[in-house]
Amino acid sequence: MQEVEVEDNELNLRVFINGVPDFTKMPKEIAESFLSALEQQIVEFYKK
Repeated sequence: MQEVEVEDNELNLRVFINGVPDFTKMPKEIAESFLSALEQQIVEFYKK
């Protein structure tokens, strides 16, 4: 299980994933936030 940081998280909820998420079952706004968080983590990984 891995925690994913989500931008614009007004409720300050912690988001965890286990396995591969199915974006077709997520509301568009949540999927976009999730993808944005993954993109940010990838960029930070390659900077290191």
